[in-house]
Amino acid sequence: MRLVAALCLAVLCGLIANAQTIRFASPVDFQTHFEPHPGAASTSGSRDGWESFPLAQEAGYDPSIQPETANGESVLVRELAPTRDGFFQLGFIRRVCLLSGDHALIRFRVRAPYIVHETAVHLHIFRGAADEQHDFTLTGNDWQQISTELNVSTTQITAIALAVDFPHSIHGRPERVMFSNLHLAALAAKHVPIIQPATLWDGTRELFYLQRSLAPSEELTLRAASANRWSITAPDDTEAARGTGNEVRYRMPQDARPGIWKIHLETKDSESTALVLVRPARSTGLVFDTPPTITLQLIASIRERKAQLEKLTVADAGRNIALMSREWLLPGLSSYFTEILQPSELALMDAMLFRATGDQAALDQARMLLTTMAAWPTWTHPWFSQHGYHSYYPVGLMTRNIVMAEQFLGADLPAGDRSLLDRGLISLSVKPTYEEYVAEDRLQFNHSNWIGNTVGGALLAALASDDPEAAGYALGLFAKERDHVHAAYTGDGSYGEGITYHRFDLETTALAAAAAKRLLGTSIDGALLNPERYMRYAAFNPTDLLDFGDSHVDLKPANVFAYIAALNQSAATTDFYFRYRDEGTTQILPRVLWESQIKPVAPPNPGVPSALFPERGVAVLRDSWKPNSVVLAMRAGRNFNHNHADQGSVSYAAQGILWLGEAGYADYYKDPNYDTFNTQAIGHNTLLVDGNPESQVLPGNEVFGTSPRFTQTLFGDRASMVEADLTSVYPMLASYRRTLIHLADGPTVVIDDVVSTMPHTFTTVWHPEQEVTEFVPEENRLLLSHAGNKLELRSLADTAVKSTMRHSPFPLSAYERSEHGPISAPMQLEVTTRDASNGTLLVSVLSPQAGEVTWKAEGRRHVLIADGWTLDITRAPGNRLAISARSADGAIVDLSQ
Repeated sequence: MRLVAALCLAVLCGLIANAQTIRFASPVDFQTHFEPHPGAASTSGSRDGWESFPLAQEAGYDPSIQPETANGESVLVRELAPTRDGFFQLGFIRRVCLLSGDHALIRFRVRAPYIVHETAVHLHIFRGAADEQHDFTLTGNDWQQISTELNVSTTQITAIALAVDFPHSIHGRPERVMFSNLHLAALAAKHVPIIQPATLWDGTRELFYLQRSLAPSEELTLRAASANRWSITAPDDTEAARGTGNEVRYRMPQDARPGIWKIHLETKDSESTALVLVRPARSTGLVFDTPPTITLQLIASIRERKAQLEKLTVADAGRNIALMSREWLLPGLSSYFTEILQPSELALMDAMLFRATGDQAALDQARMLLTTMAAWPTWTHPWFSQHGYHSYYPVGLMTRNIVMAEQFLGADLPAGDRSLLDRGLISLSVKPTYEEYVAEDRLQFNHSNWIGNTVGGALLAALASDDPEAAGYALGLFAKERDHVHAAYTGDGSYGEGITYHRFDLETTALAAAAAKRLLGTSIDGALLNPERYMRYAAFNPTDLLDFGDSHVDLKPANVFAYIAALNQSAATTDFYFRYRDEGTTQILPRVLWESQIKPVAPPNPGVPSALFPERGVAVLRDSWKPNSVVLAMRAGRNFNHNHADQGSVSYAAQGILWLGEAGYADYYKDPNYDTFNTQAIGHNTLLVDGNPESQVLPGNEVFGTSPRFTQTLFGDRASMVEADLTSVYPMLASYRRTLIHLADGPTVVIDDVVSTMPHTFTTVWHPEQEVTEFVPEENRLLLSHAGNKLELRSLADTAVKSTMRHSPFPLSAYERSEHGPISAPMQLEVTTRDASNGTLLVSVLSPQAGEVTWKAEGRRHVLIADGWTLDITRAPGNRLAISARSADGAIVDLSQ
């Protein structure tokens, strides 16, 4: 791996992240050249941690970016066709941990080969939300060297990005940017090099991992290039030893606690931390020592799933993976998934059935499948190695299945089979995953479910291996998995991506968490707790819930929550698990491992029915926990992954029916509307500026940039309200706040308060999910009906508006349904200000009573009367809105607290 790039990311990253003093900053030269790593599967080059900028909607599968190596030179390339005519940007971003001291200098080469004249290049130096921007002119389409000094700052640089403008791009015509030879003269913390024993260096996390594990009573010997003092810390954070000099000698106690031990080295101007894995004195299983008892009901499910897989599986079909195209992924993707996943899952079913019943045929088939897969030349689709990757998340799923099959077979798997299989796991899963996700720090913002499954699977294999040299890989993989869990699993009881990905990620992450407690002496359980909290609040009927991003909005299955429920720390999690588990052939493994450990509980008191999820960036308003409750969800938060341009979007459900939804899930691999509609502001219940369907830009995340946020919340019995500042995703506006108000037994009101420095027209978009039975454009009124229930939507403003109904794009998923009977094309309502202005107040009233609505404008004061409620909206000093509500019985609720 690149020594210079690694050195510059040494101790500084962790010190700043933990708000500690940077004692040992020294000059470094951060470099990135994109050459292929020695021995790596990819010969096209390395992405070296760089990702797309502006951020790709899905960072895992991002075919727009790849390294290319030609004539001995490696460069990073982005090529993408814009989804509409006009302004377009392409660029790159990388997370870093550096300081810009005196004379900090950055230089790089960039090329836009398709431009004809000149265009702008923007260099962004992010320090969290702060953005130091440098602008340059790119003249001609040949390589150009760019160099500039950076501002001196004591605030950490968190990310570097560059972007090239294409002011007059054409829809569907690709644009291309090439980037190479970046050097950044900056400051980073100085570290102490370790001479022996063999280590792996993780520059991103400023850690050395000792390659070989130790056993109790074994002596630890370490020699550093220089050190004044050293200390050793046990997994429970107690100090085990300390000394002076550059040689560390310490004999592990006979009863040494298994897990991660830390060695800290320090000189007068540098320091380092090294991790060493101490194995248990006796062989310990990943998640159990004695396999759990499998109930008759579960045995029946295993048999059923086994029979299904046996009809579909060809044991050695995976040899064909090496023959697949390096240039095209999607045409054969389903075949790849079939070939890699079905044999491994069948082996797991066989192993569990053998352990439960002693079925010899199941043992024989499991052995055959496992040894066959171990002999395949590759487990990774060749497209990925061609594009600078080393693995793919199905490899993690396959690895998980194989390792758990090994665990269930135990001593009944012959030593020769186990040795063959472990060699295959190390070479085909563990090492490639370490190289990509740890050494190159793939998916640097750590949000993607790809990490949970790819890294989690490889971590299980490294921990299960009998090879002591696998320890360094296990330590690095766990560090990446831990970073992912802390980044993606939010403290508010949700997950950064949609709930579909939450469940998918947890399939492997739960196993990794269980194994980490047993073999690494550390727990990440705390970050996984209350996994069902968002789902409970957002549910609007027994099967569905409101969610955002690429998400299937279903409540089942809850099987992956078995591990967390088995911790027995939450009655709500236990209740949710048993309410929504699948008792068929879906996700059998979590039930087998942990269901018997879950202690029955009485249904908990659900508490206040509305909740804010500030880390996920969603507010959910309910008027009760009853099945027919009104349920509203609003989005305002930072970027994670699989996010859409949906900031401020509001969904509405009542009587168990979804009335106002969004464009919804689309297969982002195939649906032609995905990039232009499903992911854009036009596909959500949002505000458009000048009718631009792509009015929003994606927000920043916790590492760089700014993002929308909820600025006010009030949850009450009579009225609930949330307000969000959405200005950061509308760069053309000076200010934009959206307020969502729900009044008990009354209407729901959405208020858009928009201010701009230039005149624009403004449009609110709504996506009805039920039949439109009446549309009166001159009254800006829409009526929806379903099974005797109805919802009226009225649009009001402080200026003249016009309403239009139009067809939304026909979704790919509807074609199959159209084969079996008539279907309806999706519709959308657009309410637009008639004239351009420097701001407006737009009000949407959602009422299941479809009664009379009165709207009065009195200078800076507006009064709305609907369903027995009076809403007073007044422009207060500072241009903020003061809002109060009065019910029919005269009770007044102040909504401007």
